[in-house]
Amino acid sequence: MSAAGARYLALALGLVLAACSGPDYSREGGTDDQRRRDEALCRDQIKDLVAKERGIVADREATLGATDQRLGRTQLPGQMAATDDRNRSNRLMNSCMSQRGYATKKSGITF
Repeated sequence: MSAAGARYLALALGLVLAACSGPDYSREGGTDDQRRRDEALCRDQIKDLVAKERGIVADREATLGATDQRLGRTQLPGQMAATDDRNRSNRLMNSCMSQRGYATKKSGITF
């Protein structure tokens, strides 16, 4: 894996963990301990999935060469990848928790 690929992977994993700590989930009749266990299970699944996907991208870049590096676009692709990982992680976390019977608590703020 290239140095750039390793940086992307480390950044993606950090963002996945940060992103997964977002909304509060609730389930009727559920306990805080069960919710924490379910969140941890979902986070682990998502972390593994995103790490595999980032590894594939890093391998591809190492094999084909980093086009963005050659064109002088050094920061934007990493920032875009991090944003994509964060958004994907949030969607996967919401889906995983929803499948376990949880809903996102509403903040009471309306727009």
